[in-house]
Amino acid sequence: MVYKATQDVVRRVMPLLERMATRTIDRARLLQYLSARAGVDWGVLELVSDTGADAGGERELVFRDRGTRAEHAIRYPACLPDEVEPLVREEYKRLAADWPLSLMAEPLFAYFFQAEYCDRCRWRSEAHAQFHRECRFAGHPVNFEPDPTAEAGPSGGLLALGPG
Repeated sequence: MVYKATQDVVRRVMPLLERMATRTIDRARLLQYLSARAGVDWGVLELVSDTGADAGGERELVFRDRGTRAEHAIRYPACLPDEVEPLVREEYKRLAADWPLSLMAEPLFAYFFQAEYCDRCRWRSEAHAQFHRECRFAGHPVNFEPDPTAEAGPSGGLLALGPG
């Protein structure tokens, strides 16, 4: 039963992992890191140390299992930019826990899709906020339709969010 539950979690978080990392090894490291960080938030693990970032070296985090007291060292995934790390962690927890009727955070959706989709979508105005929520619920631009009058390129901020 535990295997099936783990398999279900991996299936739910795989689109996030694939969006962040192209190589299988990077996706595996990202999954390991996000699982450990979620374990800390959920009270199963505790963060013992976080080293390497200050010295310019490879960052390593050590987690301790609260039940067995076993410690595990995990490298910070190179595919995870620091500026979106908190957002990706929250998205991982949302997907892993399978929270019903929940949305991807607006800043993370913009990080993934703003320039390529939202800025060029015919539904990008606030009048179509329901379309934006539907895209964030799906975790990708399900309502995208190119706007022939829109210019491609970044909007310069989150105020003009498109379907998301």
